[in-house]
Amino acid sequence: MAFTVKPVSGIGDVRELEKRPWEETITADCVYDLLRSSAAKRPDKSAITFLPTGAAEEDPVRITYGQLFGMITQAANMFHDLGAGPSDCVSFLLPSLPQAHFTFWGAQAAGIANPINFLLNPDQIADLLNAAETRVLVALGPHPVLDIWKKVEAIRDKVPTLKAILRVGKPGDEPEGVYNFDKTIAGYPADRLTFDRTFSRSDIATYFHTGGTTGSPKLAPHTQGNTLYAVWAVAHLWGFTDSAILVNGLPLFHVAGSIICSLSPFCVGTEVIIPTPAGFRNPSFVQNHWKLIEKYRVTHMGGMPTSLVALLNVPLNGADMSSVKICLTGGAPLPTEVQRAFESTFNIQVSQMYGMTEAGSIVAMTPAFGKAKIGSVGIRLPHEQIRVARLNQDGSPGEFCGLNETGVVMLKGPNIFPGYKDSVQNRGTLTDDGWLITGDLGYIDEEERVYLTGRSKDLIIRSGHNIDPSIIEEAAGQHPSVALSAAVGKPDSYAGELPVLFVQLKPEAHADPEELMKFLEDRISERPAMPKEIIFTKQLPLTAIGKIFKPQLRWDLARREFAGMLAPLEAKGVKAVVEVGEDKRWGTLVRIVLSGDGGAAREEIEGEIKRMIEAFPYVKIEVMWK
Repeated sequence: MAFTVKPVSGIGDVRELEKRPWEETITADCVYDLLRSSAAKRPDKSAITFLPTGAAEEDPVRITYGQLFGMITQAANMFHDLGAGPSDCVSFLLPSLPQAHFTFWGAQAAGIANPINFLLNPDQIADLLNAAETRVLVALGPHPVLDIWKKVEAIRDKVPTLKAILRVGKPGDEPEGVYNFDKTIAGYPADRLTFDRTFSRSDIATYFHTGGTTGSPKLAPHTQGNTLYAVWAVAHLWGFTDSAILVNGLPLFHVAGSIICSLSPFCVGTEVIIPTPAGFRNPSFVQNHWKLIEKYRVTHMGGMPTSLVALLNVPLNGADMSSVKICLTGGAPLPTEVQRAFESTFNIQVSQMYGMTEAGSIVAMTPAFGKAKIGSVGIRLPHEQIRVARLNQDGSPGEFCGLNETGVVMLKGPNIFPGYKDSVQNRGTLTDDGWLITGDLGYIDEEERVYLTGRSKDLIIRSGHNIDPSIIEEAAGQHPSVALSAAVGKPDSYAGELPVLFVQLKPEAHADPEELMKFLEDRISERPAMPKEIIFTKQLPLTAIGKIFKPQLRWDLARREFAGMLAPLEAKGVKAVVEVGEDKRWGTLVRIVLSGDGGAAREEIEGEIKRMIEAFPYVKIEVMWK
C-alpha cells in the first residue's frame, strides 16, 4: 500500500505524475493502513528521534517504525474502548511529545482527531471541544511551565459530550474520570485493532481549527482522502525517502507540523527529529540548531520566516552543513532580503511553500530538487488547479486573470476540504462550483510558478487605493538594521485607512525613524503606500507557530486612534477606556467603557461617540457605562 516517491524538479514532472490518477498510486483507503504498510517495510528503522531539552550532547529518545505503529494501534484501541466510534472526536492538548503522535494517528483510526492549540485561553478551548462534540480528551498533566492542565480543570465541566480524559505525565492521583495516558495505553494490544471498522476516503479524519488567536476559530474537516493525497503530493515535491532525515520544529495543531512535517515523512520511511516539546519556541533548540543539524546529519530542515531570521543570528561555529539538501519555509511571506541572506550565509537553498488548512495543508511548493526562484512559493501540485481571479467591487472573485496579472488565488483539487463543520461559515470561502477562495493575492507566471503578493483582508485601502502591504515590507527589509517589519492600516475618518509600518530591528542595531522614512521614499514608487508613521517595537506579536499576528497591530493602532479622539471627554468628567478586538461580521469591534458622572448628558455623550466612530469603515461599536 505504500507508494514510490519520484522526486519532482519542475512542472514537467508534475504533468508526468498527472498521467496516472493519484488514487491508483495509493491503494490504502485510510492513513492507518498507509502507516501500517510503512512500518511493515522498515520495522526497525528510526521513525522519531525526540530531543527532550534540545541540548547537543543529550541522548535522544528513539522510536522505531514498528514501535510507532504499535503505539498508534494501542491508542486507537484505547480510544475506542473509552467510547470513541468512527464519527466521534478525540481532541488533544499536547506539545510536541511522542504521545502527541500516538494520539493523533490513533484517533484517526478510532474516530476523528482534533488537535487544539494549547496556548488558547480556556473559553476558546471549551468552544472548540464543544464544536467538535469531543468524546475523549488527551492533555498534558501538571507542568512547571505549561498551564495546560489548569485549563482542562477549568473547562472539563463545560463540555457535556466529554466521557473520558487521559493525562500525559507521571502516574499520580488522577481525579475521577481521568486516566493516566501511558499506564492506560499499556493495557491494549499493539498488534491488531480490537474493533471492526470499514474505512472510506470520504470519512472525516481530522478537525483542524483555523485562526485561534481571535474569537472562536472555525473547524475545518479533512477527509481520509484529503490526507492521503496531501501525504502523496508532499512526499513527491519535497523528495522524502527512507534515507532522508527531517527536523520538525512545528506543533501538531498546525497543519504543516502534522501533515507536511510528520505524516508525509512517516508514510515513506523518513526519520523525523522532534527538537524538544516546544520546537522553535525553545531558545535552547535555536541556539544549538546548527550543532544538532551536524550531529544528526539532517537532510531536510525548515521553519517559519521568523524562525529563519532567528537562525541568521546563530553562528555556525564550524558546524558541518553538508548533509542539508533543502530548507523549506512557509506560513507567511518570506522577505527577499532574508532569503538572500540565509542562502549566502549558510549555502543552503531556501524553498518556499504555500499552504493553508482548507487546502489539506499544501497548495504549492518549490520542489526540493528544483531551482528556487526568489519571490515564488513554488508550483502547483499534481491534479490540482490554481487560478487567479479579479476582485469585484464587493470583494468577491470575478473573471479569471491572465498570466502575471494579480488577483485573488482560487483552488480546486483533491486537497480541498469539504467545507467547515459549521456550513454557515462556508459563505465567501467555497463557490457553488467547488472553488476555494483563499483570500490570498497573487499571480502565476509563464512557468506556472505561483507568487503571493499579500492577503486581500490585509490590504490597506487608502481613499479607495488598494495598497499591498508587501510593497512596504519588502522595501523595509532592504534596510541593514531591519530584521522584521509589518505594514498595517490605521483607521482614518477621511481616507479610511493610512499605512503604518511596525519595525523590529536586528540585535544591537539602531535606526533613525526619519532616516528610515527617507530610505523607504527611495524604494517605494507608489506614493499612497508610503507609511504615515514608523513605529519601532522590540518584538512583533507572533502566533503560536511564529507568524506575525497583524490583527494585534491593527487593534493597537485603532485603540490609540480612538483613545485620542475621546480624550476631550475628560473635560466633561468622563473617562473613556477603549478596547479593540475582532468582530466576526464587521471585522473590528470597538468597545468603549465609560466611567464618571455623565448625568443627564449620558445619552448625548454616547451619541457623540458613535457619530465620531461611525465615520470609520468596518467597525462595530459598543458603548457602555461602568
